[in-house]
Amino acid sequence: MTEVLTKTTVTLADVAQTAGVSKMTVSNVINNKPGMTEKTRQRVQQAIKATGYVVNPAARALAGKRSNMIGVLTPRLNWPFVSEILHGASVTAEAAGLNLAIFTTASNAQLERERATMLRTMADGVLLVIPTEDEHSIFRDAVPVVTLGAHGQRTVQVDNHAGGRLAAQYLTGLGHCRIAHITGQHSHRPDAQEREEGFLAGLREAGVEPRPEYLQEGEFSEEGGERAAQRLLSLPEPPTAIFAANDRSAIGALRAAGAQGVRVPHDLSILGFDDIYAARVTDPPLTTIRQPLEEMGERAVQLLIDLIRSAAPPESHILFPATLVVRSSTAPPGQEASVGP
Repeated sequence: MTEVLTKTTVTLADVAQTAGVSKMTVSNVINNKPGMTEKTRQRVQQAIKATGYVVNPAARALAGKRSNMIGVLTPRLNWPFVSEILHGASVTAEAAGLNLAIFTTASNAQLERERATMLRTMADGVLLVIPTEDEHSIFRDAVPVVTLGAHGQRTVQVDNHAGGRLAAQYLTGLGHCRIAHITGQHSHRPDAQEREEGFLAGLREAGVEPRPEYLQEGEFSEEGGERAAQRLLSLPEPPTAIFAANDRSAIGALRAAGAQGVRVPHDLSILGFDDIYAARVTDPPLTTIRQPLEEMGERAVQLLIDLIRSAAPPESHILFPATLVVRSSTAPPGQEASVGP
């Protein structure tokens, strides 16, 4: 083999020169084409390693070939909802020999459009997680897209309405009548509205009329949940139970209760939604409505793979059931929890 090249950008021609073969032979090896002898294949692979050649996904896409890359567009990586979904997504992608290219947008519509422009040419398909705009306006059918945390042409989500209803059924079943709800952000998140609608429906089915002052926005964050709980606990007749639209705002509510000397669950029951890891290690551990986030990420990638491979998926909208996980943050009014942590 010839001497290793020192150019900044290594091309297919450089690999071919180093290996002493044609560019077509290098391309055939890279794309795993049949008809190559093992000796030739090893020679090209050694040349790739020696030159440091890296396949350019965008160039492959422009040439009409697959990049073996799935793009992910999401506001942030440090949101537990996102990180647990991406853990499941990465497991399925890696098993299929695909890479994840993750782009964050900070919930900025302009950044979202800019990142989407890159992914249209770089990725074989895209996971769109909690977008600020609808799927069509972002990608215009340029690549297959599966959406999580919002509506879209193809979605994977939990049954948010049923989850909210289940929360109301559980708390009223414990004997609570003064039940508040720390809501999410309706303007950006349809799941927040669906959970609230299910919760209010569940209250009415149990004969409990919702009180307007018991609905406080928590912004899906710990800080927002803490502020909302502070407002609720300062009411002349504070609630004996709070259902928070996600676990992060429920954790904020736990913090507010502790700061005011309100005992959980003796004085106040708190119920979350998501079942993120942190829900298991709060003090007390958090009762919550579970959505199987890692499994949702796995199914979303599998659906995307089917679309990329032009296989007709059996479902365009995959809906997971919401389930109740009872821990120690809930109890009948004036009582301690009867379950372990």
